[in-house]
Amino acid sequence: MTEFTELYKNLSNSELLKIIAESDKYNPIAVETAKTEIDSRKLSTEELNQAKTEINKQEEKKKLEIEKRKRQEGKIKENASTLFDTINPIQNGIQTPEKIIRLTTLIFSGIAVYRIFKEFGMLRYMFTDSGAKWDLSMVEYFFHLIVLPLAAFLFWKRKKSGWILLSIFLTYSAITVIGLFLMNIGRQPSGIPALESLFPTVSPITYIMTLIFFGGTLWLISKEEIRNIYKISKQTMFLTIGLTIAVNVIYMYSIIG
Repeated sequence: MTEFTELYKNLSNSELLKIIAESDKYNPIAVETAKTEIDSRKLSTEELNQAKTEINKQEEKKKLEIEKRKRQEGKIKENASTLFDTINPIQNGIQTPEKIIRLTTLIFSGIAVYRIFKEFGMLRYMFTDSGAKWDLSMVEYFFHLIVLPLAAFLFWKRKKSGWILLSIFLTYSAITVIGLFLMNIGRQPSGIPALESLFPTVSPITYIMTLIFFGGTLWLISKEEIRNIYKISKQTMFLTIGLTIAVNVIYMYSIIG
């Protein structure tokens, strides 16, 4: 009791009245001490009303804060739900072109960031080391690092050049996968650990799934409703894909030859 008495002498009138009003939240001794302290202060009606007004203001402020927090939480949940609905590849009904564009942009932006992070050391070496030499093989090595981020950004901006660059990347990647698959058909382990670590044997399923991914995405963005958004005609589509295939095949043949 003495402990509460000394403590409550330093509390304001509104704080004491709040303890009394919310007696179910406090120790009975604390409530009785608050009542005793209030009685000892001999408050006038004006002082009591002022204390009650302060309590009401505090309660109103608390309610506003709670409502604000609820609105913020609701907004976050709504935005998260909208984002999930936008990028969710498993949806009822047919996906709209807008959802396909956003999902494609999200996936390939992620791939671009991952590849840049993975090759960052090599990129730093090529751009900062005086001994680094750029040739056709190095341009080919960094092709995806140069084209993919730009393609993803322009594709997201609904630019014609974004569709063309992404189609070039997808076609190039699909043809490269086919080439690697053909080169590894019938390949037997060398039995030399060092070589196996440098050139590990890849399962045919991996090549097939990768080809389906790139080829499927190319087919998806080549659909008429998507091409119309980017103002891509059939002629432009066939020319873009055909030239990319031709250049890639010629390049791969020159390496093998």
